Amino acid sequence: MTRIKKTRTSGQIGVRHKPAAEARQDRTRAPETKKKGSGLKSGSRHSPPAEQKNSQGSGKKDPRHGSKTPIPLVLTQAEQKLMDSKNLQPVAQLSKAKAPALSPEQELAQIENDATLAALLDRVDQGEILKGKEAKYFNAKTARHAELVELLGLDDEDEEEELDPLAKLEQTDWRKEILGED
Repeated sequence: MTRIKKTRTSGQIGVRHKPAAEARQDRTRAPETKKKGSGLKSGSRHSPPAEQKNSQGSGKKDPRHGSKTPIPLVLTQAEQKLMDSKNLQPVAQLSKAKAPALSPEQELAQIENDATLAALLDRVDQGEILKGKEAKYFNAKTARHAELVELLGLDDEDEEEELDPLAKLEQTDWRKEILGED
């Protein structure tokens, strides 16, 4: 920007401001309007509700909704005939739903493939003591497994004995063979 030198000429340098009294007279005020209500007055939930007058003037209005017509408690003759003519016995018999029956082989396979039971077996093998629902589940499944094995004639104990040669040697009575004792 270029510099403008000051001169000795007299005159107004800027815009003249009006005196405060003149400025007040020229200002126009905004028209006063009523404030919009933004809800209930403060403290309204603690004050008792305003009394509303009923147009009927029959006292306080019942705050409950619904019809106020009286209901007869005694059957009329027409209603009695309808009740007598109907058979009030239930048509359908209710029974508990049963799970589809599985064959013992299928049930045994299902128990042996049960992931939660396998996890519980691992925990018991590690020496952990089961409590609550886990113990009930473990006991029920192992008992059912034992029943199914016995029912199907599968003896896991016999197979283990046949597989273990040391146990077989321990069961043999060597005194009879060596000493000839009876």
